[in-house]
Amino acid sequence: GYAAPELWTPYPVTHKCDVYSFGMLLFEIVGRRRNHDANLSGNSQEWLPRWAYDKFNKGELMDMLSLVGIPEEDREKADRMVKVALWCVQYLPKTRPMMSSVVKMLEGGVDIDTPPSPFDHLDDNLPLGGGSKDSSSNQYSSSEQTQTNSFQPVQSNKLEIQIATI
Repeated sequence: GYAAPELWTPYPVTHKCDVYSFGMLLFEIVGRRRNHDANLSGNSQEWLPRWAYDKFNKGELMDMLSLVGIPEEDREKADRMVKVALWCVQYLPKTRPMMSSVVKMLEGGVDIDTPPSPFDHLDDNLPLGGGSKDSSSNQYSSSEQTQTNSFQPVQSNKLEIQIATI
């Protein structure tokens, strides 16, 4: 499986780790390949989520879908899947959607807002539980206290899954 970034830090592990892993699987489905394949050459070796976000950010997502062989009639669904995947792999767990929302987005039951870059932390070196960021594409602000209070334990008695309505 795919490990969410918080698994390697001293921060709490929550159900949002599964959302991250699901996003990585969506990338593999749309990309029609493993996330990173050292046997591929050139740009094909690029980390799939980063490549997808770069194409999305440049308005070239349909070109990417064409490059990976998605038929014209399936590109709208694949476009939706990539946008959902970008939401799922957000660095901060609290910015990832609930799985019930992921289902609704994939089924077309709700509009998908433009996902922010899941890679801001790589560019700005923001810690997982703190820092602030304000840009035209993404706004968030957090502190360690609000970060800790926003988590629910994995073994919570509260159920997250809801039936999606069509």
